[in-house]
Amino acid sequence: MAQFDTIKLSSFTGMSNLEGAADLFVKKGVACPRIILNANVTKTGRVVKRDGYTRRITLAGAHSIWGGTTCLLAMSGTTLYRCDSGEAVAIGSIGGVTDRTWFEEVGNLVYISNHSTNKVFNPATNSLSVWGLAVPNGPVLTATTGGLEAGIYHVCLTTYDSTNNLSGSSPISSITISSTGGITVGNRAANTIVWCTDPNGDVFYRIGDTGIITKVPTVEPLPTMFVSQPPFMENITHAFGRMWGSRGNILYYSESFHLDWFRLATNRFEFATNITMVARMRTGIFVGCEDRTYCLLGTDPKEMSQLDVGSGAVPGTLAYCNNIIELGDTISPPEKKHESVPVWVSQEGIVAGNPVGRLFNLSQGKVRFAPGTNGAALYRQRDGDFQYLTSFHSGPDTLSMGISDEATIEVMRNGVVI
Repeated sequence: MAQFDTIKLSSFTGMSNLEGAADLFVKKGVACPRIILNANVTKTGRVVKRDGYTRRITLAGAHSIWGGTTCLLAMSGTTLYRCDSGEAVAIGSIGGVTDRTWFEEVGNLVYISNHSTNKVFNPATNSLSVWGLAVPNGPVLTATTGGLEAGIYHVCLTTYDSTNNLSGSSPISSITISSTGGITVGNRAANTIVWCTDPNGDVFYRIGDTGIITKVPTVEPLPTMFVSQPPFMENITHAFGRMWGSRGNILYYSESFHLDWFRLATNRFEFATNITMVARMRTGIFVGCEDRTYCLLGTDPKEMSQLDVGSGAVPGTLAYCNNIIELGDTISPPEKKHESVPVWVSQEGIVAGNPVGRLFNLSQGKVRFAPGTNGAALYRQRDGDFQYLTSFHSGPDTLSMGISDEATIEVMRNGVVI
């Protein structure tokens, strides 16, 4: 009769599929298997089977799911759905084409953007509205009677909405007044404000809701000169009173406390490769690109310093995590737990960023995997444990798995260790 040795397992410390991690035990009675499948290791070292998952809502073609403090949203095609009480309720089309869509909650509104459109969702009224006002056409000018001195006058227009928010300025038109007179704006529409310079001047002052200029009160200068509507962006993030977002390799930011005022020519940072992630922290912003990740330290864009801090970031894998232990290089005590810490998947593993711009690899020394080119992530509290969950594709198609260990791939596919 065959004889078997007894193996005592008192606790587990997790798993490690790294090269050289072939031994089951890290110390007497404490195991660290190469693979733990569909189970969690608790803080006390126990292995507990995962509950699995239950379909709560059926939504064909669902993508870009997002949750905030006011609502849970998802896209199907170009239609926005609100998910509540076990069903998905269609809100309306955001326009554009089907594309990964990004959301950012600011106050009681949710800002929405992707490569071909942007909108604002109001959870209180379940309504969609435009994000920012369109810039009007330039004014059509003719001379008339009035009290203006002779000289060259420059005129532009802005529109406004029911909240008195202004659009950016229109193209500028100019007219020469050869003797004392006035200016008529022939194409001024409703909800449109006229702005004009002094004779031969370059500062635009508010004339008002009128199509005739007979004098220029130099009281209120134009605040939205060269302002544009928000561009269609990815990775939108609200930080330091501004909205930030990327398009290609350019990071745009709005004017302070005006989330729909963008000066596209000046309010921007440009990087060598396409931006894949934008993450806020209390002292700056992490910008993940295809090849590298950078930290913009500071809260004023004009005074930010740029640091190269690590490898590229996988798009879609950012989540803000709470109850994170001290990550070094800060003056807080080690027992302090940090809130809203950005965590994402980089080309070198799962990383967290701290307030001085350093990245800490949370999976290094434990798990080896191929990060892939696209993913998703969330942060949750489950049975008293705080968890960062992520999934991503790796390889030439969306059926490929984010694992670089062939034995692990077989386990994940077949449910057995080979």
